[in-house]
Amino acid sequence: MNRGKLAAKHVALPLALGALSYLVWRSALPMWPSHVALWKGAPAVLRDHFADGAWGWALGGFVSIVWLGERASRRAVWIGLAALVAAGVECLQYTHVLRGAFDPVDLVVQVGAVVVAATIVGGNERWISAPV
Repeated sequence: MNRGKLAAKHVALPLALGALSYLVWRSALPMWPSHVALWKGAPAVLRDHFADGAWGWALGGFVSIVWLGERASRRAVWIGLAALVAAGVECLQYTHVLRGAFDPVDLVVQVGAVVVAATIVGGNERWISAPV
């Protein structure tokens, strides 16, 4: 699988699904406060945490794709920084520097998604350099 296909699968698709989840499961959107959720009875795990997992997955996938072919230690540093960024965004909501509501579950979901996605994408490295 080439980098473009990896990016479509592990970056673009999660971003699109995360954005779509706001339209389907959330009843109030920052730019569209009168929006009515298309599925009002969605389980809380989908309504409250799916988008955060999708954003984290996209971030982890992106960083891993950018650093494919580099030494594992260098990739690990960048993946760690991406996980810190994901955690930092949630923590900045706690301190009210960023708008939003801090949720410890979101913190775990986002950081976990970064690490899992980066690990899965990094496992695809041997297929990147394989002849077609």
